[in-house]
Amino acid sequence: MRTLEIIAIIFMLIATGVTFGLYQINFQGFTHLTNYSKTPAYDLSGTRLYSNGTLLLNVTRTAGPDTYGGFIVLVQILYPNGTVLYQWTGQQLGMLPQSDIINEFPLHPAKPIHIGNYGVGILAPLGQNFVVKLQVPFHINPGTYIVRVYDADGQYEAYGTEFQVTVTVS
Repeated sequence: MRTLEIIAIIFMLIATGVTFGLYQINFQGFTHLTNYSKTPAYDLSGTRLYSNGTLLLNVTRTAGPDTYGGFIVLVQILYPNGTVLYQWTGQQLGMLPQSDIINEFPLHPAKPIHIGNYGVGILAPLGQNFVVKLQVPFHINPGTYIVRVYDADGQYEAYGTEFQVTVTVS
């Protein structure tokens, strides 16, 4: 009976070691533990800015809690040096007509991307991909710009990824 207990303890230690080891290999080692369900994250690939001032903001919510949506409360167009060219606040985003939000891959037809509660920001469920049409009230000169979004917690980055993209106006 004693031998069986020793074998069980050895296998338990091996299984625990393998589990911890594989977790650390897959998630950046022992010093950096990441919980991808804690903070919302966004990918802006495919965003386009035109010289007439039209911004087609392509947003994919890639991480964060699935029990509630992420809230985009600020969208900025920046010069390459970081100076703000134009921005939309949460209140301005909250007044967008629903027709300016295009759900590319609706997760549930009854739950499309929509304006957040109390008209502040844009609510984005986990895994959703959508395009928001925004209009700058003036023409944009040709050049390179940065489009950045901020989440309700005031961050424009999470998990080492910034919620911004470089766009070129020709």
